[in-house]
Amino acid sequence: MSDQPTVERGPIPEARIGDHLANERTLLAWQRTALTVLGFGFVVDRFALGGAGSATVGSWLGLALVLLGGAVSLVGAYRYFTTEREIDNGIYRSSVTIHLALTAAIVIGAIALAIYLAQ
Repeated sequence: MSDQPTVERGPIPEARIGDHLANERTLLAWQRTALTVLGFGFVVDRFALGGAGSATVGSWLGLALVLLGGAVSLVGAYRYFTTEREIDNGIYRSSVTIHLALTAAIVIGAIALAIYLAQ
């Protein structure tokens, strides 16, 4: 027997089950996006020698994209657990700050990549 008490959970309403499933699908979308950005960063880094511009700039840009992919994955996991808790407590609120920060990082990355390709 375990010393920890068991927590009895009542039935979960269907609407909340749908909310949790949507939250899981959103996490998967975050993870797919993270893998895409990470993979793109790998490609930029590996093929920086054959393209336009400096190989050093390409390597740094590739590294930045790989790190951004990792950050996207972490943000997605954070949002998943936060939303999970908020759904259970009935207090869900959208996080505008996280989405604006991620958008800013993507726009900055796009500008850096455009400058790199224009060289």
